Amino acid sequence: MKKTSAKTKIKMDRLSGLPDEVVITVLSLLPTLIAARTSVLSRRFRDLWKASPSVDLPFIYIPSFKHSTYVAMANSVLLSRRDSLVRLHLKFGHQISGDLTKSFISSLLLHAHALGLRHLTIHGRAYWDFESILRSVFSSCTSLQSLSIHILPLKPFPFPSAIALTRLKSLSINFISYNSTIIKRLLSELSSLEHLQLHMFSGFVCLSSPTIKKLELLLLGESHHLEEPYSLGLFMPSLEFLSLTNYHDSFHANSNIPLIHGEIPLIRIAVVTLRGLRQKHITAVAQFLNFISYVQRLTLNLKEHRWEEYPFPLFMEPGKEAPTFPNLKHLDMSLCFHECNFEAVVTMLHHSTALESLKLHHKTSDILGDGNGRINAWGLKWPRNGDQSRKRNAWRSKLPRNRDEQTLNI
Repeated sequence: MKKTSAKTKIKMDRLSGLPDEVVITVLSLLPTLIAARTSVLSRRFRDLWKASPSVDLPFIYIPSFKHSTYVAMANSVLLSRRDSLVRLHLKFGHQISGDLTKSFISSLLLHAHALGLRHLTIHGRAYWDFESILRSVFSSCTSLQSLSIHILPLKPFPFPSAIALTRLKSLSINFISYNSTIIKRLLSELSSLEHLQLHMFSGFVCLSSPTIKKLELLLLGESHHLEEPYSLGLFMPSLEFLSLTNYHDSFHANSNIPLIHGEIPLIRIAVVTLRGLRQKHITAVAQFLNFISYVQRLTLNLKEHRWEEYPFPLFMEPGKEAPTFPNLKHLDMSLCFHECNFEAVVTMLHHSTALESLKLHHKTSDILGDGNGRINAWGLKWPRNGDQSRKRNAWRSKLPRNRDEQTLNI
């Protein structure tokens, strides 16, 4: 038998040996603009990219990328196809033509729906009028299983009276300009929803759903108009996973953390990231930790506001007991372990009798100082450099040092 030399093996074309189905699956993992470039490889690859079940159509604002180019690409990859379509991603980073574009995009969505579209993502900018497009999505795309809409609307969009997304299991959406009534009505219409991701401004909101198992909340912006922390009600009897993150701009000092209440009896995992915390937030943080006290796995990342001059306990109200977690098995905690926080953590751990693993990460406090203690543009006083030096010891970690000096694993 003739042996194949090593040189011959190197020259073997393994790519051509792959079946079309495998190549199409690989191409579906690439952005459509990149996948289209494979058409120059050979005659076999000329049209394979058009059969990809995933289509990504971003409108890129560069001189060489024109509206006509976008239309031609969309016609080639979507409007002319007859195969089924699984995923569609539309992204518009800059304003393009008006009525023609809205009409064209609506036709894309209608054709995608006819092809059995299951996963849709739309990203856009504030100066776009998406009302007709969104109306088409919520009232016509009955085959959708997941929907992600991240736009900054100029005004609240009035959702259709009848929402046809009866199969929708995952929803990710900006609710920056929407009130509690609109959110409540939308959730009541989505009878199969299991995963909800919300980006929302501060306000008084109630989220209720019997089917949601995974909830991710990103609290956006500042709440200058609210003197007290706002309210967030969660009534989700099937909820198992909760993620709560606040988007904090360190140059503003008026951010609020919601007072969270409700019923989530099946909660098992919680991931919490709260930044820019001040003493006025202690009640809200402590109430939230008591609210999720039956979790089995908790990831907690807490950070003081950089303008706080003196240490304070982040999650234990003065005169009250620290939150307890009777079912907690795995705890991953990141915060500044100064004396106040260290005592609170020790108290909490004494009451966490089911704990199996523990990770503690010390995060140093970012105390600002400009050397002269002058008043800044927001009416707050910057600490002096000398003050910063005198207070540094108060923020020092009280954790026992181990091999990594920053992380304690038990």
